[in-house]
Amino acid sequence: MFLSEGYVKFWGTRGSNPTPDNNKMKYGGDTSCVEVRTNENDTIILDMGTGIRNLGKQILNDPEYPKTLHIFLSHYHWDHIMGFLSFAPLFNADYTINIYGENSNTSIDDLPNILFKSDFWPVNLNMIDATLSFKSFNGGSININNTKVSFAVHGHPNGANSYKIENNNSSIIYTTDCEHPVGSLNPNVVAISKDADILIHDAHFTIKDLVDHKGWGHSSWKQAVDVAIQSKTKKLILFHHSPDYSDEQVSEIETNAKQKFPNTISAYQGLSIDF
Repeated sequence: MFLSEGYVKFWGTRGSNPTPDNNKMKYGGDTSCVEVRTNENDTIILDMGTGIRNLGKQILNDPEYPKTLHIFLSHYHWDHIMGFLSFAPLFNADYTINIYGENSNTSIDDLPNILFKSDFWPVNLNMIDATLSFKSFNGGSININNTKVSFAVHGHPNGANSYKIENNNSSIIYTTDCEHPVGSLNPNVVAISKDADILIHDAHFTIKDLVDHKGWGHSSWKQAVDVAIQSKTKKLILFHHSPDYSDEQVSEIETNAKQKFPNTISAYQGLSIDF
C-alpha cells in the first residue's frame, strides 16, 4: 500500500512521568511516543512511553497498517519504555515487531530481561504472540525499504540518541532527553539536524528552570530554538514537556519560542503533520 503522503503523529509528548492532571489536558499527559508513517506505509515508532498504548489500539483497528512495525528507542529510562507491555500488537501473531537501540552502557540484548521481569509486571516472553526482535545498529544505520534511520549520541544520564529519518528527500530529527554542554550546543545534534524538514527537540525546561536542573539531562526551549537556527531546520516541534508545567506554561513556552523561530509549535497528543 502507498499513502498519498507520509506523516508524523504524536501519541505522547510529556516527559519523566504521565500527568493526568486537569491543567495538562491540552498537550496531553502520556509520555514519549511518536509515529512516523511513510508514504510507502512503513511504520516507525519513536520510543514506547505510555502514548504507545493508544497507538497500539489504532494499529489493530486499522487494517491499512503494515504487519511489520519498527520501534526505535532514544534510551531506556522508564518514561520511554513504560508503555511497552500495553502495546496491543505484541499479543497478536500477525505482527512482527523490531525494536532497535544503541547504548554503550546498556546493550539492547539485555533489555528483554528488564522489560519481562515479572516482579514489575505479570507478563513474560512466553505470553507474546508477535514475532519480536531486539536489534542493535552496530554503529551504522538501518534501512527500511526507502527509509534510512541513523543516529547520533547526545548527553543524558546513561546516554541517549538523536535519530534522523530520511525518506523521499525529507528528513525528520528526533532529539529528546538531551542536555547540551553549558554555554554551547552538542555538535552531534546540530550536525544530524542540518537542513531538516522537521526537528522534534526536547524543550523540558524554561531558561530559568534549566539553571537549577544541571545534570538532569534536558534542554530549554531556547536551546531547541538555537539548534533549529544553527542547523537551518524548517520546522521545530517542542517536545518532552515537563510534568510540572501546565498547559498555560507550555503555551507560554511556545509563544516565546515563536518570537525567535516563527515556525515552531509545542507538540500535543494527536498532532499530525504531513511530510
